[in-house]
Amino acid sequence: MRYLPLLFAMPLLVFVSGCSCNSQIEREDFTSSDAREIFIEGHPESAFQENIRNGEIIRGMNEDEVIASWGMPNVYLTSTKRNEERFIYYLQDKGTNSVLVYMLDFDGDNILYDWDIDEKRISSYSLVEYEELPQSFSPGTEIGKAKK
Repeated sequence: MRYLPLLFAMPLLVFVSGCSCNSQIEREDFTSSDAREIFIEGHPESAFQENIRNGEIIRGMNEDEVIASWGMPNVYLTSTKRNEERFIYYLQDKGTNSVLVYMLDFDGDNILYDWDIDEKRISSYSLVEYEELPQSFSPGTEIGKAKK
């Protein structure tokens, strides 16, 4: 009898804890809506059209559907021990001085099966994109001009 309230509270706790099967990136325009619509028009068989349109990822998407939804990853890794791949996306949240790192894992059939989100706090550093990187350089060589 005394465990009855706990029995009803557990499903609510699981729901609130975020065991969702989809994720939406926290930045507008990560991928243009036009690019998403072009993919959807070219792939009418995709079961994830509405998720792609909304910039969401869902377990079960293939790599092309994830790229259509979020764009090209910042880092692409392949496993030498298992037939798996990982996409890594990162973005800087200037309001909290942190970098959000999204790691998406694909199985051997290129299907998204899991992801992890990590927040890295930074105090005096920021991400910089370079317009061009030289093929080779020596110490003291200017690498490129940073984009603002």
